Amino acid sequence: MADDEGYWNRSGRAFNFDDDNEEDIDLNALAALEINADGGILNDDTISEASFDNSCAAASYNLSIKSLISDEELNMLLDEQSMNDNMIPKGMKPEEELKLLRRQLQNTLHTPSPLTVARKLLCGKVVGFEVFKSLQDKQQLLDAVLDIGGGGDAVLSVVLFLEKSLNRKDFVELLKKRPKALQHYIAYLTQRRVDEAINLLNDLGKYNEAMLLEFQMVLRIDSTAERKTKLMAMMTHCANNRVCGIYQQMLHAAIKLFNLVTTERSNLNNLVDINSSPIEVLYACCAKNTNWKDPDVGQTISPYRLSAEQQISESQFDWTALNERAQAQAYADLKHIFEQVPTWHPIKQKQFHINIPLEVAVQRLYELEAPASIVYMFLSNMGNAGEKLELAKRVKCTKAIIDALASLKDVPQLMQIRDNLPDRSEEQFYCDNAIKNCQTKRWTTDSIKLKL
Repeated sequence: MADDEGYWNRSGRAFNFDDDNEEDIDLNALAALEINADGGILNDDTISEASFDNSCAAASYNLSIKSLISDEELNMLLDEQSMNDNMIPKGMKPEEELKLLRRQLQNTLHTPSPLTVARKLLCGKVVGFEVFKSLQDKQQLLDAVLDIGGGGDAVLSVVLFLEKSLNRKDFVELLKKRPKALQHYIAYLTQRRVDEAINLLNDLGKYNEAMLLEFQMVLRIDSTAERKTKLMAMMTHCANNRVCGIYQQMLHAAIKLFNLVTTERSNLNNLVDINSSPIEVLYACCAKNTNWKDPDVGQTISPYRLSAEQQISESQFDWTALNERAQAQAYADLKHIFEQVPTWHPIKQKQFHINIPLEVAVQRLYELEAPASIVYMFLSNMGNAGEKLELAKRVKCTKAIIDALASLKDVPQLMQIRDNLPDRSEEQFYCDNAIKNCQTKRWTTDSIKLKL
């Protein structure tokens, strides 16, 4: 025993403890071994003899591999080994390159489970899909990624692989049955290859979505002539196609807006261009309108005509007109915009009418520093006294505060406000009248008692 230890310590020879001698490996023999094993790497249920020297006697043991590891864990280990990168780095030693080539051969002969690949993708690792050759294997791979809850990148990487490796018919049929994968793929095409996305939607029978996507693409064209040509072509297509007929009105409005901007841009002080939205064009038209009391809807740049042609809602119109007139400090026009004569009213009196919440309108006017009289005009049309009082305090409108307190019959609060107002001011006189009205006894229906 001592002689053996001395030999190990004195010898200058290099020892190789690797069981595999790369220089003697026959790749053809290895391939034959793998093929005979029916695609398995370690199908033999025994391991090689191992000698255990206990310094007394040597004994050989034949152990079953199933007693050491289960079949499921063994397959998982093999799958993990087969997922390594197949690229050969530069400057690799021949021995290391031979090991890598052996592993690549193993990957060719052994197909990892789709679940293993899905887990790798979920972890953000780069994997190869070339081992999945049959249509069934590719379907199982995509289903595994979808079932495991893979993100958009994982799903899209598999879908792009299927796009390259399957014919068009099989690829489209596969996506039809998997809406989530189809959604990611269409989103990808929409960002990179819009024409292909439109063709795919048409192949899937989603004509309305294809039309909307094409419409969005046309609206991104910078060339004026090209955009007009595309819009007219889409209009003609919709007129001859009953499926897309519902978009005729939308295209008609887009063409009208396009013509308005191109012909009247100079009259609108160059505030708009072909990329402006209908609301932006409406704002410019409001700025050029000089007659709000008796508006002429026949004018090309009339805000009312534009709203009708572009189907702008009443609330959008009111909000746009309110902001434009207030920013232009044309406060007198607000009365003409929001005080209208209802056609159904028999007395034909003007009534205040607005299609946005009064609280929002009052707050916006206060932010734009509108005069107190204009803010009061809007506040005076609020019906709830409690809400009016709270909002009036927030925007510091004294007359509205007095009106709200008078409606609530809160005389003590009115007296307190009066004492804080400047002497002999208009607001103090207004508060005095409110207090007097609250204290004056009036005949009401509740005070009338009939004795039978």
